Amino acid sequence: MLRLIPFELGKIWRKRSFLLSVITLLFLHLFLLWYTSLPKEGTPPLNAYKAVWTGLSEMSEAEKGCYITELKKTMDGVCFVRDILNMQSFQNEMGNALAKQELQNNPGVFECYYEQYQSGDYLKFTASLEEEQELVDELYEEWQKVSGYGDYLSYIKENKELLSGISIFGGQEQNTFSARNLEKSGRDYENLTDKNVCFTPSKGITLAMQGIWVDILLFLSVMLFVGGLITEEKDKKLFFITRSTKYGILHTIVSKLTALLIHCVLVTLLFYMVSLVFFGQSTGWFDPAVSLQSVASYMESSLPISIGGYIWLSVLTKALLLFGMGAVLTVFCILSEIASIPFLIGSGIIGGSALLYYLIPSASVFAVCKYINPLGLMKTENLYGAYLNFNIFGYPMSRLSLSIALIIFICIVGISGSLWFFCRMRNLEVKKLRLPFSIPFRPHTNIMRHEWYKLLITNRAYLIVLLFAGLLAYRSLDRTYTPSVSEQYYRDIMTELEGELTDEKEALVLSEKLRYDEALKKIEQIDRMVSSGELSTSAADTMKAQANMTLAFYPSFLRVEEQYERIKAHGGSFVYDTGYLYLFGILEETFSVDFLILSIGIILAVSGAIAMEYKNGSLFLLCATKTGKRRIMLYKILICSIAAVGLTLIPIACRIYRISSVYPLHGLGDSVWNISCFTKSAIPLTIGGFVLLFVLSQSIVAVLTALLTMVISVWRKSQVQTIFFSLLFLAVPMVLKLLGFEMAKWFSLYPLYGWTGGL
Repeated sequence: MLRLIPFELGKIWRKRSFLLSVITLLFLHLFLLWYTSLPKEGTPPLNAYKAVWTGLSEMSEAEKGCYITELKKTMDGVCFVRDILNMQSFQNEMGNALAKQELQNNPGVFECYYEQYQSGDYLKFTASLEEEQELVDELYEEWQKVSGYGDYLSYIKENKELLSGISIFGGQEQNTFSARNLEKSGRDYENLTDKNVCFTPSKGITLAMQGIWVDILLFLSVMLFVGGLITEEKDKKLFFITRSTKYGILHTIVSKLTALLIHCVLVTLLFYMVSLVFFGQSTGWFDPAVSLQSVASYMESSLPISIGGYIWLSVLTKALLLFGMGAVLTVFCILSEIASIPFLIGSGIIGGSALLYYLIPSASVFAVCKYINPLGLMKTENLYGAYLNFNIFGYPMSRLSLSIALIIFICIVGISGSLWFFCRMRNLEVKKLRLPFSIPFRPHTNIMRHEWYKLLITNRAYLIVLLFAGLLAYRSLDRTYTPSVSEQYYRDIMTELEGELTDEKEALVLSEKLRYDEALKKIEQIDRMVSSGELSTSAADTMKAQANMTLAFYPSFLRVEEQYERIKAHGGSFVYDTGYLYLFGILEETFSVDFLILSIGIILAVSGAIAMEYKNGSLFLLCATKTGKRRIMLYKILICSIAAVGLTLIPIACRIYRISSVYPLHGLGDSVWNISCFTKSAIPLTIGGFVLLFVLSQSIVAVLTALLTMVISVWRKSQVQTIFFSLLFLAVPMVLKLLGFEMAKWFSLYPLYGWTGGL
């Protein structure tokens, strides 16, 4: 029987289709890891966490506390300056009164942090105030929890009433579930100490261990493995032979289940190792030997284990649960006469579990059903990283104990059912599921329509196009734009100035310039008085406060003055250009991610356009037809180009809509030279014409991507190999660029796609 185990395992793993499926799931896992970790507006990027952890890893716990506290103090002061300037930007009595009151309540804070706010020295890890504030607040909150863990344990032991808030059920009477729960909770925590607790930022480990899609992908791999173990052998009618041998029944099913267990352990370990490596490189590596309670997200855990122990327990628990669910699916495969029924049942299990988990509130009386189901059991961060007792007939039952017992029960049921039904199996072959009705085929003679049908329907390209179209649209529409106070000032004044220069507009610019000149002169005068000894430094800072608040918008006015001076010297019009700078990728770099997603979508959609003809040999017959091979190839090129252009226009249209809702895109008929960064451009176009040129250039790059994929398809004559080599030549350079290797972009089409961002 031992020799059958590697045979059963190798029989599945050596199949090209299964290996391709697992590799596809793994690449999808990598893609989701990367895509879901992309920073949104106001959210710090992963490399910011890595920079923080690099600095903290060399510090003692006391030094970590001082460092994070100082970061928090600085950020609060800078945010105070921002809030005061926001109030001043209202330019009315209420705003001035609120600002004055806040300055009186917090004396000296504005003067202390104003210069730092203006210089931007507070940006140590990110590129914006919002991102820096989010990062510092998150670190400070986590550090407060972890540094207070000793007090947390002492408080639990001294006052057990605190634990009543941890349980999802509560009561006030003595000798009830509440009292028993308090007693049990005290026992569970009594052996814990804070000796091995070292503050560790939680971002990397929580993202690596809590991806819900990882568990779904793992279950899909188990479904594929089980299908190969039972359903495919039924389809090939091999059980008529194997069951007639000496060890063809009991030894066969035992070896199959053992192979399933090995597969579950290996594939779970593989996927989570990939997650840990990805986030270890992105957010910094953690010390696996420190206590699990060093991570603020898992501080409620009552288990005396390390972070490394938590990872191993999580992986093994998930693998065991996957094995149990796979064994249950094996029972359905044995009993079913229709090949697709077990997969439909597996999908139903996942869908039902998701509904139970996400629809049932945590405080509901049905909370047991929320956590004790396959999806809830796969979330091991709740089992090992949190603490919860259920009310079972008035007695507290640990969620961890109940979950482990249920996992073991599922495994026993799956193993027992598989052994029993396999030994008594009568359905030794499968039937194909047929629809109760037929869809008639309507013949036609239009070659273009026929090629569209072959590519989109026969080759399933429409699914890929829809998927990536939705992905690109969601990415563009999900982007939020939040104008800063300075940008709001610039937008307000530019919307008044838009168009040709008039006397009224010139008077507005000159009045603003006079206001700033007076503020600069006042500060210069105060500085002279300080240097001569007429004023103290503290008194000078107080006198400068109003002038500094006025000059807060001076950098934005310089942009207005630049346009004014250009118009006076060379003619032209005022144009509010911030929206165009975002659209052309000058103020933010979004083209890299969009181009990578677009390239992958085009490659997957187009890869089978020519390879499918080689696969069935029909390409050799096209030369004998009236239309001929050359014209049909031209039709394929035209169709793939149209699909590529359509996929390209979606993110552009969504970005224009999203940007214009915040930053108006006016002046399309004005010359593009009116936009500051294009003043020295040699392109004599209107802004509208330049936008069309921008759209056309990105569409041409998309068409080139489709054509190169088709050339590779003619070279390799296989869809799988076409996808591999196309991703290698067209997508991998962009991945390297996003990882920090800027030179890699010159080996791709990206310089042609994002050329406006470099102007």
